[in-house]
Amino acid sequence: MSYRTMIQEMAPGYDPRHVEAYMRVAHSTLDGLSLSMFRDEVAIACRCVDEGGTEMAERIARSFGFAPEGGR
Repeated sequence: MSYRTMIQEMAPGYDPRHVEAYMRVAHSTLDGLSLSMFRDEVAIACRCVDEGGTEMAERIARSFGFAPEGGR
């Protein structure tokens, strides 16, 4: 299962690219996170999206090369 799929299941209503981008600000790799830690980080990232807004989250996502579906 991909990170994005896991994030979609754990954080419906959020763009999984935005959540993953915030997670990667704190963790260069997500492979080392246990499932429990991954869930905690998803929740933290969602709060970051809520606080910073989707415009900021989109800029961070693009800085990691996470383009929107079908976009650039």
